Amino acid sequence: MKKLVILSVLFLFLSMISASMAMAQAKAPAKPAPAGKEPIKIGAIYDFAGPCYMYSESAINGIRIAMEEINGKGGILGRNLDMIVRDTEAKVDVGARETKDLILREKVNFLMGPCSSGVSLAMLVVHAEYKVMRVVGIANTEAMTVDKFTPYIFQVVPNTYMEATANTRYLMKKVPAAKKFCTIGPDYEFGRREEAAFAEEIKRLVPDSEILYQAWPKPGETDFTSFITAIMAKKPDAVHGSLFGGDLVAFTKQAKPYGFFEKYPTIALYDLPVLLALGEDAPEGTFGFGRGCFFMDPNPKMMEFVQKFRKARGAFPDSWSVMAYDTIYLIKAAIEKAKTAETEAVIKAMEGITFDSLRGKFTIRALDHMGTVPCYQGTIAKDPNYPGFKIWKDISRIPGDQVIRPEASVREIWTKTGVVR
Repeated sequence: MKKLVILSVLFLFLSMISASMAMAQAKAPAKPAPAGKEPIKIGAIYDFAGPCYMYSESAINGIRIAMEEINGKGGILGRNLDMIVRDTEAKVDVGARETKDLILREKVNFLMGPCSSGVSLAMLVVHAEYKVMRVVGIANTEAMTVDKFTPYIFQVVPNTYMEATANTRYLMKKVPAAKKFCTIGPDYEFGRREEAAFAEEIKRLVPDSEILYQAWPKPGETDFTSFITAIMAKKPDAVHGSLFGGDLVAFTKQAKPYGFFEKYPTIALYDLPVLLALGEDAPEGTFGFGRGCFFMDPNPKMMEFVQKFRKARGAFPDSWSVMAYDTIYLIKAAIEKAKTAETEAVIKAMEGITFDSLRGKFTIRALDHMGTVPCYQGTIAKDPNYPGFKIWKDISRIPGDQVIRPEASVREIWTKTGVVR
C-alpha cells in the first residue's frame, strides 16, 4: 500500500510539472494578430489536481493543436485565437475566482473547461452573471443544461444522464440475467448524478432489479479496501462504477488481487489514460465506457487527427483531447456562421447547429444547448497493434439522440427548478 501511495504521489508530481509547462506554453500566442485585429481570447479553466489532472493536461493539448491549425490558416474572421490557461486546483472557490478574473481582467471572449462537475457548477454562476459563453467538453453533470440551465452554457460531452443510460444498456446486453447490483462512484456531483441515472435506467430495463449497496469514496481516495470488501460481501450480479482517472487506477489495482473482476462483471470509465496507467494490470473482459478516445471511433477524420496528435505530442489522443479539439472548431463554426465573435450572436448561431466532429456529426439542441454527441462502450482486451496497453473489443457507439433526455422531461424539470426559457 505504501508503494502504491508513493507511486501515486510521484505520478501526480510529474503530471503537475508537465501541466505547468503546458500552461506556460499556452500563454504565448502562436502568431501576432493581423494589424488592427485583436485576437479572440479563449479562457481555458481546468483542474490540474486530483483525479482530473491527467484529463486537464490532455484537453490543453487538444486545444493547442486546433488553435495552431486555425491560426496557421489565418484565424477566424481574420483574428487569431489566443489561449489563457488557469488551474482551479479542483476547488469550487478557486474555479469561481479564476473565472471572474479571466472575464474582468483578461477580458476573454469565451470559456472552456473544467473537468470537475462541481467546479463547473460554481463557474456557471459567475460567467452567466457576466454573460460570457462557455463550452464544456469534460465536466458532464446534467445539471448544467437541465436543472441550472443558462443560455451561456453548452455541452459537447455526453452528460451524466446520456452516459449512464447508454452504459447501463450495454451492461445489460453483456449480463442479461443480472438483477442485483452494487455501484461505486466519487462522492460529488458527477458520481452522484451518474449513479442516479444508472438507478433510473436499470429500474426501467429490469423492473425487479435491486441495488444492494452504493459505495461513495471521496475524490482522491487512496485506499479502496473497505469499499471493495463491502461490495464483495453483497455478492452482486454486476457492478456499475463511475470512478475515473487516478481513482479508477487505484481501485482497479487494489481490487484485482481479490479476484474482483472475475467474480463481478463491472463497467467503469476505462478510457485511454486509465488503460495506459494500468498497462498489463487492466482487467481483460471488464467493460468500459468512454467519450471518444481514438480507438472507440476509428473513422477517417479521427485517424487523421491521430496522426496529427502523435506527430505533435508523441502520444495517442484520448477523449479529452478529442473533445477539446472539437470544441475549438465548434466555436469557430459558430463565429463564422454569426459573422462576428459577439457573444449573443454566437449563442444564436450555435443553437441548432450541426457540426461534423472527430466523433461524427452531432447537433447542438436549441432547447438546452446539449450536443447529441455519441456514447461509447466496450470490453477491455489486448490488441497486437497496441503493445504495452490494452484497448477495447466489442465496441458500441450509441448516438446521442438515442439517449438524450426528452425535451418534455427537460421542460418539466425546468418548471420545478425555476428555469425560464
